[in-house]
Amino acid sequence: MTLKSKLRSKKGYIFTYEAVAVVILFVAVFYMGYFTFTHVNLTNQEQKRDLERFEKANLISDMIFKDYLFPSEYYADDYHEFLEDVAIKHYGFKKIPASYDPLIVYTKNEVLSYYIEVEGYNSSGVGLQNVIDIDTISNPKPNYSLRNIYSKEKNLYVPTHLNYFEADNISQNVSEGEILYFAINGSSKIDSINVSSNSDTNATFLVNDVPYKLSLTSTEKVSEFEKVMNTYNETSFRSNEIKLLDIGANSLENVTINIYCNDTSKFYILKIKPYNVTLSVDMAQ
Repeated sequence: MTLKSKLRSKKGYIFTYEAVAVVILFVAVFYMGYFTFTHVNLTNQEQKRDLERFEKANLISDMIFKDYLFPSEYYADDYHEFLEDVAIKHYGFKKIPASYDPLIVYTKNEVLSYYIEVEGYNSSGVGLQNVIDIDTISNPKPNYSLRNIYSKEKNLYVPTHLNYFEADNISQNVSEGEILYFAINGSSKIDSINVSSNSDTNATFLVNDVPYKLSLTSTEKVSEFEKVMNTYNETSFRSNEIKLLDIGANSLENVTINIYCNDTSKFYILKIKPYNVTLSVDMAQ
């Protein structure tokens, strides 16, 4: 017969040590399972909340990017008419898809729960002050409040030059990947469009959807771009598009495009180029 160790309670109940050990083991397993379940459940709930915050921040980011499409309504009336003509004629919408308008942030008076940064972009040389009403810039130094940050990056078209003025010719430096838009408000006609570069190179253009490939030197070369150009028809703008697709010389930053007219008229100029735009959103909002 096997002898078992026994415990006697004050009320006379007898327990074996083995039974006590089983109870202790059961309680330990129960609490371990309970705490494991609780930990997993809390972790899942926290992950769900993080996912919801992430999805909300992602939706907010898309809404903000949409709000910042170029052009906004804050430009001078006739210049805005030119910008809308560019967007409608060349992109099919009143705003250019996949674009960013750096002007809009300066019209916000509230404390912003997001921050937009354009990599390698300097807005001070763009010429915003030339094409807006002075009252448009209501807040030149916006205030920000960011804590738990979610960031989203897109490659967007950003204006690199905006201007309008009266002249009988214009000269614009255009870099690879940059797009030049212009329109002429007046009765003057384009005599010629010449292109040059600081060093010998080959350059590929797309002019109003017509491809051109030119061998360039420091001497201006007649491009014959004017053969596919539009002019002002006295009732609406007719904007033109010159894309610089490729510069053969890797060390060459840009080429120069000179547009000559037979009379003085008002020129409207826009240049845009793709930049990486990062939007940081406060996920706690």
